[in-house]
Amino acid sequence: MVTERADIAIVPGREADFETAMIRGSALLAGAGGCLGVSLSRCIERPTRYQLQLQWHSIEDHQAFTKTADFQTFRQIAGPFFSERPAVEHFQAVYPAK
Repeated sequence: MVTERADIAIVPGREADFETAMIRGSALLAGAGGCLGVSLSRCIERPTRYQLQLQWHSIEDHQAFTKTADFQTFRQIAGPFFSERPAVEHFQAVYPAK
């Protein structure tokens, strides 16, 4: 399993609109082949910052999703709220061991 973490900065004052838009955006992500889960968290100290976390079966599943129409639709939904390009990283569990 691979965990994708996106650190997202939102235009100040657009937080509620972003959260509403992400209901639809998260459904697109969750429906992607190989996606095992999606969560969105808001930063307490910096309320214009969000963490989008996805669990993928494999990195290849994520890469395949980025070539789909649903990914383009997701970008159209979420992109207008970004105040800067999101920082995206991928992680694999080290512990606990399988």
